[in-house]
Amino acid sequence: MKLIKTTLIGFGAGIASGLLGIGGAIIMVPGMVYTLGLSQHMANATSLAVVIPSAFVSAAVYQSFGQLDTGLAALFAIGGMAGAYLGSTLLPKVQPEHLRRIFGILTFALAVRMWFS
Repeated sequence: MKLIKTTLIGFGAGIASGLLGIGGAIIMVPGMVYTLGLSQHMANATSLAVVIPSAFVSAAVYQSFGQLDTGLAALFAIGGMAGAYLGSTLLPKVQPEHLRRIFGILTFALAVRMWFS
C-alpha cells in the first residue's frame, strides 16, 4: 500500500511540476507528512531529491518545444544553489510546526496573489 501511495504522490507532483512549473513540493510534502507519516524535516529533504530528476525531464520536454531560456536558467541556478545551501543548513534548526506554518502561509500568500493578479 505504501508503494501505491508513494507512486501516486510522486505522479501528482510530477504533473504539477511539468504543467505548472512548480517543484512538486507543494504536493509531495503534505502527501509525505499526512499520508505516509514522515516527519516534516524528512518530507522536506526527500522532496528535494525528487526535484532533480523531475525537473530534468520537464526541462527537456520544454526545451524540445523551444520554451526554455537556458541562460536565464543558469543564472537562477546560481542563486538557487546558494539559497538551497543556506536553507538546508537552517532546516534542522527550525521546529517542525514552524516549518508547516511557513509552508502553509507561503502557499496561501502565493495562491491569493495569483488569484488576484
